[in-house]
Amino acid sequence: MVEMNVNIKSAAGKKNRVTTVKIPFDEKISTVKELIDAAVSYCVDEYNSRRESSELLKILSPEAIGDMASTGKVSFGVNYGTKDADKQKAIADAEEAFADGIVVIFADNTKLEAETLINLSTITELTFVKLVMLAGRMW
Repeated sequence: MVEMNVNIKSAAGKKNRVTTVKIPFDEKISTVKELIDAAVSYCVDEYNSRRESSELLKILSPEAIGDMASTGKVSFGVNYGTKDADKQKAIADAEEAFADGIVVIFADNTKLEAETLINLSTITELTFVKLVMLAGRMW
């Protein structure tokens, strides 16, 4: 296992903050598809575990409350839904988003293409970016 730094943009619109999260990946990952599958699997497992969390009280700092308030929702990060996320569907959606160019992945500021072979032990930082259309409509 190798722990990678993955950059995630905060949902708080006013701060435009990027935080780094450590995600464990198998060192045997060698393709972008395997990287996407592993990242999505980890995120789905984390999401589903929040639903099972029995944490009754989580204290939020005034800064955290302010950041969440600027997005319009203050919460304790608990998944109150009754269903777990479907890991296979999430992986398929992520792979399709990458293939369609809606999501791009950077490894140490180098854009990864679908055919790029990767060596996680030489990468220090991963960044997943979801692109958003600014104007126009899809046909």
